[in-house]
Amino acid sequence: MQYEELKAQIEAVPAAQAKDYRELLALASIAGGVWPRLKGHLEAAEDCRGFFQAIYDDDACRFENAWAYWAKMNKEPWADRFEAEKAVRGVRLENKGIFIEGNGNELLVPLQGRGHAASVYLFAENSFNEHAAEFYGAINGSFTCVGMELEGAFDIYRAHRALIFERWDVDKLRRRANGKGQVRTGCDCSATW
Repeated sequence: MQYEELKAQIEAVPAAQAKDYRELLALASIAGGVWPRLKGHLEAAEDCRGFFQAIYDDDACRFENAWAYWAKMNKEPWADRFEAEKAVRGVRLENKGIFIEGNGNELLVPLQGRGHAASVYLFAENSFNEHAAEFYGAINGSFTCVGMELEGAFDIYRAHRALIFERWDVDKLRRRANGKGQVRTGCDCSATW
C-alpha cells in the first residue's frame, strides 16, 4: 500500500472511529509519508487496519507512539510484551479495582472488568511504553499490592485490566533523579553572587 492510499482509507473510516484513525495517521506520519522504520509495514499492508495491526504485532515497534495508541484504542493486553521486574497475574477483581495498602491505609485503584482477572506489574523506569497506559498517580514509601511488597517511589498506571508500577529513583532533594516531569527554569542555580 502507498501513503496516499492509507490517507484515503482513513478519510473513509466511519465517523465513530475517524478521530482515532486520524490520530494514528498523525503519529505514524512525517513529511508526506510514514516514518522510515514503518515503511515496510505500510508496503506489506492491504488496508489501514492491517498497517496499524502490523505495527502493533512487531516487537521492534513497542516504543512507538502509534503502537501505544493502537494498543490503548483496542484495549490490547500488551504489558507482557515488556520485561517486568515482577508480575502477579490472575488477580480477581472483586471491588472494581485493586487495593494498595501501606501504613494502615488503603487506596483502591479502579480497573475495568469486575469479576474478571487482572494483572499487576512492576517495571523499571522507562522499560515499557507508558503512552499505552493511563497515568493514575504516584506513590512513595512502603506498601503492598496483591502480595507484592514494594518500597520506594513509583508512578502508577492503568491499562484496561492491568495495574502498573514504574519504579524511579529520587535524588537527595527527594525529587526524581533523572528530572522526568520536572519543570526546567533556565536558571543556573550554581552561580555565585
